[in-house]
Amino acid sequence: MAYMIFLFCYVQKRYAESPNEKTETYTTSKQTETVDPKIAILINTEHNDWLRIKYGFKSWNPTGSDLNLVEKILDKAIEDKEFDFLKCPIKKNFENYYRQYVPYINKNGERIIEINAFCEILKIPPNPENGITEWTEMDWKNEYVMVSDGGNCYWQITINIDTKEFNNLMVNGIA
Repeated sequence: MAYMIFLFCYVQKRYAESPNEKTETYTTSKQTETVDPKIAILINTEHNDWLRIKYGFKSWNPTGSDLNLVEKILDKAIEDKEFDFLKCPIKKNFENYYRQYVPYINKNGERIIEINAFCEILKIPPNPENGITEWTEMDWKNEYVMVSDGGNCYWQITINIDTKEFNNLMVNGIA
């Protein structure tokens, strides 16, 4: 019997921006793409619909400045060892994760970016009834990846753009 275990770590931090800091610039050519091939911004997915129906959260389009702020907050969280419980050198491996950014506006009117991270693209099994005879990669740039278990290959965090805080850092457990 498999058990689904989630490790919840509620952490909330605030990081002040310094006007003199240099930041990398991200530009978006489409709603769901950034210049980083391992990052997808999900605006119009079933997950966005679920957030709207379940919580009333509406999607929004982050700017390059918003994405830079996300990266700065994540970098600071890594430097402060907030990710140490992943039991791997996260700073060295962070760039290996695929990340889905789900921007929404919460009930307080604050701009939030939920980050869903995973270390590999899932494969979908063949479905001969639909004419699919081979394993295919999931379209992770347009479909929200939801996995039970999987350990530190899968983690999520929520970043509040307006308060410059992160919380709800959660890593999947192992069955």
